[in-house]
Amino acid sequence: MSKKSPQLRFEGFTDDWEERKLGDVGNTFTGLTGKTKEDFGHGSAKFVTYVNVFQNPIATLDQLDAIEIDEKQNQVQKGDIFFTTSSETPEEVGMSSVWTHDTENVYLNSFTFGYRPRVSFDLNYMASMLRSPSIRKKITFLAQGISRYNISKTKMLEIEIPTPTLSEQEKIGSFFKQLDNTIALHQRKLDLLKEQKKGYLQKMFPKNGAKVPELRFAGFADDWEERKLGDIVVKAIDNRGKTPPTSENDKYPLLEVASIGGYYPNYSKVTKFVNYNIFNSWFRAHLKKGDILFSTVGNTGLATLMDDNQDATIAQNIVGFRAKNSNVPEFLLQMFKLPSNLKKAKRIEMGAVQPSIKVSQLIEVQYLLPKCKHEQEKIGSFFKQLDDTIALHQRKLDLLKEQKKGFLQKMFV
Repeated sequence: MSKKSPQLRFEGFTDDWEERKLGDVGNTFTGLTGKTKEDFGHGSAKFVTYVNVFQNPIATLDQLDAIEIDEKQNQVQKGDIFFTTSSETPEEVGMSSVWTHDTENVYLNSFTFGYRPRVSFDLNYMASMLRSPSIRKKITFLAQGISRYNISKTKMLEIEIPTPTLSEQEKIGSFFKQLDNTIALHQRKLDLLKEQKKGYLQKMFPKNGAKVPELRFAGFADDWEERKLGDIVVKAIDNRGKTPPTSENDKYPLLEVASIGGYYPNYSKVTKFVNYNIFNSWFRAHLKKGDILFSTVGNTGLATLMDDNQDATIAQNIVGFRAKNSNVPEFLLQMFKLPSNLKKAKRIEMGAVQPSIKVSQLIEVQYLLPKCKHEQEKIGSFFKQLDDTIALHQRKLDLLKEQKKGFLQKMFV
């Protein structure tokens, strides 16, 4: 039994933490056994699903499936901890989830095993500690397999966990519970904003054969017109079939599919760069502010508006469109993102393993848009503000998640 202390600690606690083997302070139990697929989906009992355990440090009541009552099975109890037994990657084996509910006739899925402590632990502390980087590293090390990775209960019981006093556990557990609640609140706000945008897209673009949208800015009454994409934009940048030499530290970012899909390119996702000579002599043309980047290979149909970064270029799985005939790029971006228009692009996909879209076919696709440039501007501006709000909430959420990662690193040994 070793003793340590974390880097970051609440005031008033100075004692070293004990490290105790899971097998010394608790016992395992099995999930459902002896069941066939006909046994699931009906009955007055419930079982905790694999996804519930995998996704949630604290298992939820809304991810339970139905099954018949079976007295031979192990019922879960408040304070139990669940561990997944297998996954496609070693990093996802042994994901933990704590059961904090008083329930009856609730079992555990067969791809997970349960652990029941014999000593008192703060449940919120256990939920965070078992998913901290130090413990996840220990569990990942024990994963065995080639195409699919597994972990044994016997090996898991050998893992040592940090065990401060119960009062310090409660402090730590309460801190992470509050942080998780804040993250969940921001996630709900973000999800709501995204749903609102979906609703506005449906109402502010014509649907079901209509020529005018359901929701419209005052002062506009003309029918929208249907036009081929080739009449709306010109193909400005097309590097398909060409792969430039790249590095990880040159000046000019090479935008790939992973870095588009938002309103503007996400430069944090860029991993490849080109040098001055390649940028100025190898590429056929350069991007301009307002160009629309559209993915044509792999995850097709993603669209992003180019910002004022004149030093970026695009990979061969993206094409750059430039608005023509006074069409407004900010409107065209939302036009591409409309679910019904995305389906149009998906219909001309080719290839099963690596889907792709021929630009020569895409420019023949018909799109509805206002004749009036001013109406396009109003719609584009409206969605720009909404996208900015969504991006702001996403940054706040990402920051909170990063902060949690830092606390998990520093508040556990």
